[in-house]
Amino acid sequence: MPRLVWREIFVSYRFNSNDLYSTVVPASCFVVAAIRHAGLGPSQAASTVAGAVAYFWLFIYGSSLINQITGVEEDRLNKPFRPLVTGDSTMAGAKRRLAAVHVLFPALGLLLGVVEWALLWQFLFMLHYAWGGHRNWVAKNLLIALGVVSQLAAAWQMVTPITEPVWWWIATMAVMTFLIIGVQDLRDVEGDRTLNRRTMPIALGDRRCRRCLAGSFVLLLPVTHVVMVAPAGFHWWTAAIDAALAGLSLLLVWRVLRLSTPAQDHRTQRVVEWWYTFVLATAVVLL
Repeated sequence: MPRLVWREIFVSYRFNSNDLYSTVVPASCFVVAAIRHAGLGPSQAASTVAGAVAYFWLFIYGSSLINQITGVEEDRLNKPFRPLVTGDSTMAGAKRRLAAVHVLFPALGLLLGVVEWALLWQFLFMLHYAWGGHRNWVAKNLLIALGVVSQLAAAWQMVTPITEPVWWWIATMAVMTFLIIGVQDLRDVEGDRTLNRRTMPIALGDRRCRRCLAGSFVLLLPVTHVVMVAPAGFHWWTAAIDAALAGLSLLLVWRVLRLSTPAQDHRTQRVVEWWYTFVLATAVVLL
C-alpha cells in the first residue's frame, strides 16, 4: 500500500510539475496572507496550510489531466516530457485519475468551505479543455482569468471572509492575467498551428503579440503600485516591494521583446510565474 501511494504521488507530480508555480505555490502564499490577516494560531495555521496545499494540488491536477488527455498529440510536439508521452501513465490510468479528482476536489472544497469556487473551477476547465475554449485566444485568456478568481477567492475564503480590498487584489490579478497569459503560447506556436489553434501569437502575429505583451508588462508598474502597494502606506519595505515589482516587470518587457526562441520564451513564462508568486507573497505584509 505505501508503495502504491508513493507511486500515485509521483505520477501526480509528473502531471502537475509544469504548473506548480502558477497554482500551488502562489495560491498557498495567498492563504498564508489570509492566515496572518485573520491572526490564526500556529496549530490552526499549520492545518490550514496543509489543507490548502492538498486543495490546490487537486485544483491543478484535474486541469492537467484533462489538458493532457485531450492533447497527447500536441504534447508530442510541444511538451514531450509529459507522462502520457513518456509512458509514466497510460491513457486509461489518466482517465481513472481524472474521475477520482472530479469527486475528491469538490469534496475537499466542501470540507474547507469553498465548494462554490471548486465547482466554478471544474466548470471553467471543462469549457477550456473539453469544449474547445482553448482554441480561441480571447476565450482561452478569459477562462484562465476567471480561473484566477476561483483560485484566489478560494485561497482567502478557506481562512476568512473576503473583504473589499481583497476583492480588488483578486480582480486586478485576474485582469492582468488576461493581458499577459499569452506569453505561455509564444513557445508553442509550431504545435498550436499544426492543431489549428488561434492562440494570441498566431492570431496577432509574433511581433504584434510581443508588443502587446510588453505594453501589458509596462501597465503592471502603476497598477500594482496603486492597487496593492500604495494602500499599505509608505515604508522602506513597501518601497522595496515596488522596486522588486518594477524590476520584474521591466525584465519581462526586455525578455518578451528581445528573446524569442522557444527555449527563451519558456524561461520568460517562468519569470511570469515568479512575478505572479511574488505579488501574492507580498500580500502577507500588504493586506
